[in-house]
Amino acid sequence: MIGLFVNVGKPAAVDFGRHAAAMLGRRGLGLCADPDTGEALGLPVGCISQEQLGQADVIITLGGDGTILAAAALAAPLGIPILGVHMGQFGFIAEAHPDSLERHLEAFLDGRAHIEERMMLSCAVVRDGVHVTGAEGLNDVVVTKGTMTRMLQMSAAFGPHPPMEFPADGLVIATPTGSTAYALSAGGPLVEPTVQALVVVPICAHTLAARPLVTPADMEVTVLVISASGEVILSADSNEVCRLTANDRVVVRRSEHRTRIVTCGGPSFYGKVQERLLWGERLNA
Repeated sequence: MIGLFVNVGKPAAVDFGRHAAAMLGRRGLGLCADPDTGEALGLPVGCISQEQLGQADVIITLGGDGTILAAAALAAPLGIPILGVHMGQFGFIAEAHPDSLERHLEAFLDGRAHIEERMMLSCAVVRDGVHVTGAEGLNDVVVTKGTMTRMLQMSAAFGPHPPMEFPADGLVIATPTGSTAYALSAGGPLVEPTVQALVVVPICAHTLAARPLVTPADMEVTVLVISASGEVILSADSNEVCRLTANDRVVVRRSEHRTRIVTCGGPSFYGKVQERLLWGERLNA
């Protein structure tokens, strides 16, 4: 069974979704979709349910990287591979384009596609010694101040080592997959997605001593909010997890789940970096 997961906020993705559904029907393949996708595409009620989508052999996402991140929340715990179709502005994860979807799907069904496993993060919020909530993300976990909040006083501890205190607007803890997202904008390094590591990047730190770090993937990072004058937000893959208060601890570690991405010989990570980030290009004013 083939699952469809569409960014229904993009008309082009919805239009192509109808084409993809028709193509799957012509090939005699079973189809299922999440409720939002099913409604937007006008699919029969019988194939629209989150439960059926969780039984798919592969989930095709139509949108950008954000659509893959949303689908990963369902697919990763169940081990379902994701075939991403790049219909966004600036995608790094999606392998296929609309004109190559059928070819990529055929390669997957014939067993010729490669499944690349991407590490994920899990985070847990500890308040007064009690675990209060948690979340997982493929890209990153972020602690950041609200719009009208002053700079945070925070610390980061790496495994058993003493915590390092610094003032900043927040902290990004990213996977290699997420190193090309918010972590990059905050000044972090680019890390090839198959490398097993964590990227820790302070956001607008008010000190030259707090620089981005790359740690082993099994390193546990504990973020402490020492003081806050307003909103402090914890998010995972851009989705708000909860509001933090002073003395909250956020414990971040490698997740036991993996996001499985279908690859079929598309552009390499380095090709995407050169093409989309213009790495190594000389820009003339």
